[in-house]
Order: sequence, then C-alpha cells, then structure tokens
Amino acid sequence: MVLLNFCDPEERPWPNPRLKTASIIGHTTTTSVRLWLRVPQPGDYCLVVAKNPIPTDGIPHIQSEGKIEKFALMTGNKIKEIDPELIYPLKFVYDNDLTNVVDIKDLKPQSRYYYILFQPNEDRPWILGHEEPLSFRTFPENPTEVNFGLYSCHQPYHGQTTVNLKMWDKFYQELWDANAQFVLAAGDQVYVDGEKELDIWKWLKNVKKHNPSRNDMVSWYRDIYQGYWGLPEVQRIFQSFTTYMIWDDHEIVDGWGSYTPQELAAKLDVSWELRNFKEHINLAHEMFSAAKQVYREYEHSHNPHTDPNLEQFDYEFSCGISHFYVLDMRGHHDFNRQELRLLGAEQWQRFETWLNAQYDSSARVLFIVSPVPVAHFKSFVVNTFDVPYFKYTDDFRDHWDHDSNWSERNQLLEKVFQFSQETKRPVVFLSGDVHMGAVFKISHQKFPSARVFQLTSSGISYASMSEFGRHLLENLVQKRGNLGDHRENIPYQVENLYICRHNNFGMVRVKEMNNGELSISYELFYSSKQAEGIIEMQRIELDQIP
Repeated sequence: MVLLNFCDPEERPWPNPRLKTASIIGHTTTTSVRLWLRVPQPGDYCLVVAKNPIPTDGIPHIQSEGKIEKFALMTGNKIKEIDPELIYPLKFVYDNDLTNVVDIKDLKPQSRYYYILFQPNEDRPWILGHEEPLSFRTFPENPTEVNFGLYSCHQPYHGQTTVNLKMWDKFYQELWDANAQFVLAAGDQVYVDGEKELDIWKWLKNVKKHNPSRNDMVSWYRDIYQGYWGLPEVQRIFQSFTTYMIWDDHEIVDGWGSYTPQELAAKLDVSWELRNFKEHINLAHEMFSAAKQVYREYEHSHNPHTDPNLEQFDYEFSCGISHFYVLDMRGHHDFNRQELRLLGAEQWQRFETWLNAQYDSSARVLFIVSPVPVAHFKSFVVNTFDVPYFKYTDDFRDHWDHDSNWSERNQLLEKVFQFSQETKRPVVFLSGDVHMGAVFKISHQKFPSARVFQLTSSGISYASMSEFGRHLLENLVQKRGNLGDHRENIPYQVENLYICRHNNFGMVRVKEMNNGELSISYELFYSSKQAEGIIEMQRIELDQIP
C-alpha cells in the first residue's frame, strides 16, 4: 500500500510545532460569540464560561442536580463548587478534524468572559485555559470608537526556517494597545503551494499515478492549516481577538478561478508525459472540493452563519456605526463565465440587497472586504501581460481592473459611488493579495461628492520575495490616473496616497468626534528597510483627504 499522507516528518518537516489544541474567537455581537475549538483526540469534552477567571487548581468535575449542572474542582477529598455562567458539553470527532464551534449566547454587551475546556474522566483532563487565562469580549452597544486590525498573506517559511514573526508580535501589541474589537484576515491565511517542501499540488503531481482519494486530499489541506497555524505568534492573535476570515487563492491553489480548463489541467502536467486533460481536470476539481471542506472547517465555521446549501462564504456583520460586507472572490470565481466572473450572480444579489439596506441603517461608514484590491496595479500592466502560460497570467486575471472584469467592477463601483454620493457617507474597500500595503482614493466625475477609498495590507509574513522583486513590483503600481474601462465609458480615477513594499499589517480607527464629525485613519505598520527587526508606522487620515 502506497502512503499518500502529505505529512512526512523525514522529507517534509515543519520547522514549528503543528496545531493540535487551539481556540479562535469568531463572530461576535453585543450578546454572543462564536468560539472555534480544536482538541488532540476525539471524545466528550466540556466548555465552561464565566465572568471571572476560572480556577484550575484541581480536577474538573461536572455535578448534576436534577436538570441543573454545576462545575466543581476536586482537590484531594475536597470539592469546591465554582459558579460558572454557562456549561457546554461537546463531542469532537475525526470527521471535522477534531474541530468544533460553539455559539455562546445570552451574554452582556461590552463584557469580558473567561473560558476553559477539559475532558472529563481523564487522567490529564485540562485542555485549554489552564496554563493561562483565556477570554473573549462582546461588542459594545453604541461605541463611539471602533478599532480593528487588517492583515493578509501569511507565508513565513523560507526553506526550513521561519521569518517575519516579529510582525505578528507587533500586531498583537498594537491590537492590545488600541483596545481593538476585532481583526480582519483578508485572504491567504495559509499557502498550500507557497514553499516547495510544503506544496500539496506538487505532492499531487508526485502521487497522482496512485489515484489519491478525496479523503487523501482533505488530509493534505488539513496538514497545511495545522502547520501554518501551529505558530504560537499566530495562535495568540486568534485566541485573544475576534477574527473574521475570508479565503483567497492560496487556500486552494495559486490563481484559482483565473484559468481556462486547459491551463488548469496543465498545472498537473509533468514534462515527460503527454497531457491527460480529463484526468487532470477531474483531479483539480476534486482538490477544490477538498479545499472548500477544509476552509469551512478551519476558517468559515467561525464566521457569521451562512446557508451551507447555497455554497455561501460571503457574509455581513457590524460593530456600532461601522458596517461590513465580506466578499468571496474564490468560491464562485470562474474566468470562463461570460459575466460576473469574480462574484457570481447569487453573491452579487446578496451584496446588492445588503447595500440597499444601508441607506436606512445606522452605519456612518461602510467597509467592503475585497480580497483582491479594486485599485492597485496599472491597468496597462494588468491587461498587457495576460499571455497564455506567462507566469503571472492568473494573477492579473484575478484583478478587478482586468478587462474581463470591467463590467462587473463597474457594476460594483456604480452602486458604491451612488450610495456614497446620496448619503454623504464614506465607503472603504479593504484588501490583501498584492504583497504591499497601500492607500488609494477612487473618484468619478459623475459622483463628485462620493468618498471611496481602497486600503490594502499584504503580507504580514510573506517570505518569498526579494528586495529587488519588491522594488520591481512597486513600479507596477498605479500612481495617479484612470482605471481601465470600455472606450464608451468615462473611467474611474485613482490616486495613490501611500505605498509600502515591505511586510506589513494595518490598523483602522473609526471615531465619532465631539462635534459629530467622523474620523477615519489607517495606520500601516511595516518592517523597516533601514534595519532588520525595526517596525515603522505611517498614518493616513482619510477624513482629511480632499
């Protein structure tokens, strides 16, 4: 029997511990929190939630008195009852890769709650919350200030070493200092093809002759998440701050959705064999199915609930006067479709319904998460280097400014600019993907009062680009000019307000001032080109931009 398990400690070692036991604070409201958990083995567990730190100096025990359950600690022959807020019995199974999600409800606004996880009747029962207190915090009801973090592109591996992890440490500190309500992970939380020793599509090419099953593929994707998220610096963010996630291509494969069928099948070619189109296209779509299952397990499961029957990964949420819509640019992305190639008709309808509802909402600013930026590279570059089998063909087709996406982009911007023009409220796109941080203002002469911006943060720990490569990439960025468009249209205009070509993360601050005005600022923290280990910051005040 051929071993198809991707995890081979001899040939493919992870330079860091793999994820075994972990928690992620997910979708949060004023009265509820979704909590994601992973455990090291299947079985029955118990989650306890309380308003105060929970003692763990003993053996945990659940006592049942009729229909009432109580939590107690046993130390020797003594039993000490603890007054918890909530108790949740949980079962973890291999089918979900030992993950589970708990919806914790009936909480109080702007309140901190502590939690512990343990496995009853085990010699070593404590799982989470016993080594250091773990907690989450509900959103305030009417906050006058909303602060949140933005990041993307977590690829810290350079061979068998890790780099740029100080960015994660600094990110944690800035989130803590800002009293941030949440974090937005705008795509590429893992790279299934980012490092040659950790490339599951390369592995597929090696083992395809053994007819790998879908279960094999699922195990490969799970292995990637367990490696990339096994870093303590990453886990600390996830278990400390509410984190909303959306995938991009590297959770599937580079450029997913931007290939013709022939180009997609060619990704599984090897030089010494003739192309087997049917076999390769079937394998590619089976990999997508596996990627989607594991994305749901590890990322989407702790986002706001969406109907699984609709294959919906886009979603909405709000925090005070800031309302958010997170677009899915991969789940229904198809370059070969005749229209709405990036979002698809169903997602577009959901987004339009949400946007129309914002006219009468309490929102003073709208944020739209678009994993690939609406404005970034020069239109000439995006539309000139789309040559079959050119290395960056798929990357350019991903972009809203690729000519195949102009109609869909115009449909999006038309609605957004109309909203901002009529309501006098700003709209801000939040993105990752491009391995640079940036701030753009987007305008159109038809909507002179509209205020629309593009904020980008990418990548927090991306290790696969040289300084020379970053310099070349920066020269491709639009400085000031027009987005590409059909000849009969008046194009949208863009102005580049700031560009950062080094590893970075962003902090967005929204504040209602005493005079009723709204302040919106974007802080980009980036690794200094002057000295290794130094992190600098640039602040851009969006409300002060004419």
